[in-house]
Amino acid sequence: MPPLLTWLATAATVVLCPVALLLLRSRLRLAATLSSERLAARETVERARIIQELHEVVAHHVSVMTLGVGAGRMTMEKNAVRATDTLKEAEESGRQALGELQRMLGVLSAFTGVPPSRTPQPRLTDLPDLLDDARRTGLRVEFVQDGRAAPVAPGVELSAYRIVQEALSGAASATCAKVTLRWRPGFLEVLVTDDGPSRAPGLSMRERAALLGGTLTTADGRSVHASLPLG
Repeated sequence: MPPLLTWLATAATVVLCPVALLLLRSRLRLAATLSSERLAARETVERARIIQELHEVVAHHVSVMTLGVGAGRMTMEKNAVRATDTLKEAEESGRQALGELQRMLGVLSAFTGVPPSRTPQPRLTDLPDLLDDARRTGLRVEFVQDGRAAPVAPGVELSAYRIVQEALSGAASATCAKVTLRWRPGFLEVLVTDDGPSRAPGLSMRERAALLGGTLTTADGRSVHASLPLG
């Protein structure tokens, strides 16, 4: 190769290598940014779904309170004007609270695109059906309750159910799994183990436990241990 061409090739290499390296770094930074944005979007949608479910639990109890107060006011044996006015105020407060919760759900639905659910939220008594669904996929599931069951707040029931549901969904490649509910003073412990491949716990499980003031830990990427306060 003529000296001039050799010199030009060397110069081009010296100039283009840093440019190529800069472009590569830019692409890596862009990929990292896009990945972070996707994760943030997933977190937003997941939090909105959790809030929606909790809204439905609260709305149910506010509805019950409103109906109860209204019935009490209508069936009062004594004509206690002051008591009637107090019950009317409580009833109206309940209606206003329910209206505000419904508006909040409407705003969340518009923001996330997740339509409001009109079906009752699952409870711990629905776990046998969930486990049967998992068994129909070929997964061998063992269910154990340790300790005496105690009254559980509706939000805790819902979160415990969803944690089991998500853990079993992640065990699609496993052949067997074990679900354990441990009843301890003031706490409900939810343990799900399986023999499938190691994996990271779902965002939803951690969010649910943290929202209730509980904790969620994993071991070997194949077991989930959630500790949820009963109150």
